[in-house]
Amino acid sequence: MLALDLDGTTLNSNEEISDRNRCAILDASRAGVRVIITTGRSYTSATPYIRQLNTGDPSITYNGALIKQSDSVLRTLSLDQDTIYRCLRILKELGQTPVVYSSDEKRHIDNPDGLVDNFYQFSKGSGIQNVTVDNLLRQQWQQVIRISVFSDQATTEMLDDTLQKRLGGSIATAQTFFSLWNFWIFEILNPLCSKPVALQFLCDRYEFHADEVIAVGDNRNDIGMLQWAGLGVAMRNSLPDVSEHADYVSRHDNDEHGVAEIINRFILSEKPCTNCAAHPRLNRHNL
Repeated sequence: MLALDLDGTTLNSNEEISDRNRCAILDASRAGVRVIITTGRSYTSATPYIRQLNTGDPSITYNGALIKQSDSVLRTLSLDQDTIYRCLRILKELGQTPVVYSSDEKRHIDNPDGLVDNFYQFSKGSGIQNVTVDNLLRQQWQQVIRISVFSDQATTEMLDDTLQKRLGGSIATAQTFFSLWNFWIFEILNPLCSKPVALQFLCDRYEFHADEVIAVGDNRNDIGMLQWAGLGVAMRNSLPDVSEHADYVSRHDNDEHGVAEIINRFILSEKPCTNCAAHPRLNRHNL
């Protein structure tokens, strides 16, 4: 199994899958590898890339909150109502402007002026509708996939620390930096949400072991799956603290077809690993 993050990994700086990456991914798929797009994006935002690759394999979106295969939902994890209102009250107390993502692929906002300058530019082309409401705390929420705050690194880290201390095991959180838009996203999710947990769900479904998975990413929300997978690969353009958790760092970045490099080296290579004779495609000992 090959788990691929999208932004900063499979996608270049123009938010495109290069021809070289696409061909390598399809070659891996034809070789019998399950290719799992594993992203923090919403399903709607990730759909054009999933369709472009068209491997037929499941995809993991919302950092593990939604797993789909074509039009079939394999698993959805949402926030319970009590947790939603507790999070919104804490964020309001901290002077933040949260964005609530509902399961119908809409973003709900009550203070658009409080968002970072690049939010609407970032939102263009995502396929998600921005909905302005009077007060997030007065809404009747059903099936909330996540709550996000768009901010800077210091605020993101403060929010993560504060919410974890005050809500503990009732939530999971994720931090992602978008270099193209120069802001961070802090996300609040169902406590069972994470990329590695979602990948384990698919491994159980297909009777794979984690050692048979290569995970490739570049951002803080990828660290967990890089540590969990048999081979965790950080892109050359990764944040420094992400590379520290990887088994291998690509020689090429996301604008230089780094994903193709990984596939050609560890999946399509004919050279077996003497220490992993039973699984010659996972050449982690030949780094």
